[in-house]
Amino acid sequence: MKKTTLITLLVIAGLSLTSCNQKYTKPLNGVLDFVFKSEVPEKVNKIKEEFGFDENYEKLLDEKKDGVGVYSVYGFKDGTSSEGYGIVVHKDGVWSAFPEICHGKNPLARYDKKRNSLWLTGGVMEGTGVFVEKLYHIKFNEDGEAHLAGTIDPYIMQEELCKKFSYSIKNDKITFYASESKTERHLTNPRRWFDKITSSEVRELCVRENKVKDMGGFDEDAIWIGEQLFYDISGDDLYVYFVPGVKFVTGLVLHYENMPTLTARITIDKDGHFTLSDENSVLWPFEGSFVDEDYGEPNLEISYRRNDGKYNVQIGIPRLTLLDDGLAVMGDNGLEFTATDAAGNPIGGEIILKGDTAVVTFTSSTWPLLEQGTSFRYVREE
Repeated sequence: MKKTTLITLLVIAGLSLTSCNQKYTKPLNGVLDFVFKSEVPEKVNKIKEEFGFDENYEKLLDEKKDGVGVYSVYGFKDGTSSEGYGIVVHKDGVWSAFPEICHGKNPLARYDKKRNSLWLTGGVMEGTGVFVEKLYHIKFNEDGEAHLAGTIDPYIMQEELCKKFSYSIKNDKITFYASESKTERHLTNPRRWFDKITSSEVRELCVRENKVKDMGGFDEDAIWIGEQLFYDISGDDLYVYFVPGVKFVTGLVLHYENMPTLTARITIDKDGHFTLSDENSVLWPFEGSFVDEDYGEPNLEISYRRNDGKYNVQIGIPRLTLLDDGLAVMGDNGLEFTATDAAGNPIGGEIILKGDTAVVTFTSSTWPLLEQGTSFRYVREE
């Protein structure tokens, strides 16, 4: 199910989409301060002329029905590393190489059959607490030859997000907003602007409480888009995600404790201009660890699967059982999950967020110790 259903979730969770006075909000700041340029290793540059299956590659996509395959090059037989560069694509037996594409450690690919094109993501910055992706668009001609149609540089995307999202601070409460203003940029030319400003109204998305008490308080520019910027290309719609970080008076690094993951839908027109859609600026609140409300033990773990847009769910019920193979999708009211009970039979239910409290309700069960309608409450771990 598409993530547009998250708009409904925000209202249910008490995170109402209300207007506010923009006078009291501040735009987010951006950590990235340069356009990413590829420095492709010399040997990777040669794969256009010399590519063969002697290379150490990983298959990213194999759509046999449509005759499309995507491979990332990781190294060569002589032990030379590709240093994260090099993508090879085939369509109907025609091979095309893209040494300039930086795939990183966890690339994703999706073939859009309707448009006869590929979407790729690759990590251009990776490390502890760092994950910055670049988005690539590849098109095929009638002969199956592929060409790089466009990219969205992380720095350019950061600039657009800084204009779209804002915040306000009152005591320890941080409120996040999404602007209804729209601007366009061409995918392949970061200096070419297409302004379409329709409104300066902002809408409240969510409120988070600062949990860090020993860093001297908030810096004057307190909220930043840090080095966590990535994409979801698993469905028909494209989404960009980021986790805002907090900057304090003391300390050199951003803090991400209790921060939400914010997202916007990317719309790209036929001329290659991209826009961040306002109607889908939503909170992605489910990921994280939750503790049992009665026992204070970590008993609910939820993690998002970027490859298919689903969620891994582990539900622990103190003194009773652990459901460790749960799989969930976004429903109209929250997450809808299925798992296997202690007797080996299917069990299912839904998870609804109410602020920082997750309510797990079992809606289908044949296990006598977990009847249909049974609910448990978990609080987001601080």
